[in-house]
Amino acid sequence: MIGSGLKKYAKENGMNVAHGVAYGSLKGFAATLSEGSGYKQIVVTTKFTDPEKPAELQALLNQHNIAREYRVQNLTFTPDGILIVFTDNPGTMKKIEAFVDWFFPLLTEHTALPAHVCSECGTPLTAGCWKLINGVAFHMHESCAEKVRQELAAADESRKQDAKGSYGLGLLGALIGSVLGAIVWALVLSMGYVASIVGLLIGWLSEKGYNLLKGKQGKAKVAILIIAIIFGVLLGNILADVFSLIPVMQEYGMPYSDIPYIIIGLLATDSEYVAATVGNILMGLLFAGLGVFALLRKAGKEVADSKIIDLP
Repeated sequence: MIGSGLKKYAKENGMNVAHGVAYGSLKGFAATLSEGSGYKQIVVTTKFTDPEKPAELQALLNQHNIAREYRVQNLTFTPDGILIVFTDNPGTMKKIEAFVDWFFPLLTEHTALPAHVCSECGTPLTAGCWKLINGVAFHMHESCAEKVRQELAAADESRKQDAKGSYGLGLLGALIGSVLGAIVWALVLSMGYVASIVGLLIGWLSEKGYNLLKGKQGKAKVAILIIAIIFGVLLGNILADVFSLIPVMQEYGMPYSDIPYIIIGLLATDSEYVAATVGNILMGLLFAGLGVFALLRKAGKEVADSKIIDLP
């Protein structure tokens, strides 16, 4: 997505906004502007005509503390360009503007291809098109875009064919992981706390269990992880009540085997207990959702097909 600050900056630089990003020529280079929770980013789609120049540019960057000077959280050179991620705090837009003014002239000095050159074949564009490929805008020939489309489709099909494993074993592993997370959740809840970090732990253990038991890396993976996380939250709430009842059973000399019947009885007859239980579950699901959103999004991207969108 993109907020008002980046939209204004994009407009000032003659860029377009569509499909949640700003794209176009920024200081002469093809760029995509976007942002998320706690960050803003610029992706420059370019290639270097001299293969030694990226290393020289990186060495130059290493001479500066770009994190302190410009709030650059991460700068990565990729085969298709450069990913620049900024920490998003008040005043970050001014830092981004200053960084672009300083860094983009260095791209020219280090043989990076400008926006009017096809990012795929490296030849000048006379009637190029803009394509949004997996959230990043590329400026290229229509014929090159079709070639990329076919290559990505073939890669997606190959990944599906190579995807091994079992959804059944993956579900088992995810549930085992969620049970371990539920135990931690119950301990935290029984002490009177609800923490999103524990929700993240349930999600992390669920995915770890899924992968350890060789779960299939397909689209159903995300649905299985959601099921496992919900199960972990529900189980964690039940176990919290169990942990709370254990001292009571010890005090009155009652067998632990009576605990399930006590909980069932309270659910059937005590409206206040039911309300408190439902409230804890809903709160648990909320915090778990906040904790594992990024993890589920990452898992979804790993199994999703590539997307190519025509940009106006």
